[in-house]
Amino acid sequence: MLDEKVAMILVKLGHLAVQRDRDEYLKGLVELCAQAVDAERATVYLVDRQKGELYARVAQRIQGEIRLPIGQGIAGAVAQTGETVNVMDAYADPRFDPGTDKRSGYRTRNMLVVPVWSTDGDRVIGVLQVLNKRIGSFERGDQMYLERIADGVSGSLEQMLPAGSR
Repeated sequence: MLDEKVAMILVKLGHLAVQRDRDEYLKGLVELCAQAVDAERATVYLVDRQKGELYARVAQRIQGEIRLPIGQGIAGAVAQTGETVNVMDAYADPRFDPGTDKRSGYRTRNMLVVPVWSTDGDRVIGVLQVLNKRIGSFERGDQMYLERIADGVSGSLEQMLPAGSR
């Protein structure tokens, strides 16, 4: 039996699947990620292999594009290793880059970062990042929800990659 949150995720993934506007798709995906795990903010990064970086054009409450090298920060580490990272205290993790917090005035407490694998399972094509669980810290169930979303959007995100990164 599906729990209510999985059912909500599947319905919203179905709605996203018919969205043709790239920015609207990404906005909907960011909202879904945050809602699914009760996070304050979410970001969807795509991997640009030719430039060796992650980039996000759509993030909650952030204006402009975000770019960072693969391997830098926690999102960059997830893109490099393909491993999910759940950080209980962002400032205690040496991979965390507080620069975005300083620029935005936002304070990251905890984060959950999940890779999005290509449809053939061969490489990481994106990263889903959620910040600051509204109550407590991210748990195993949150990770499972975010990984389900990552699986559900891999084909669509793959189509958004620059030609050399597909």
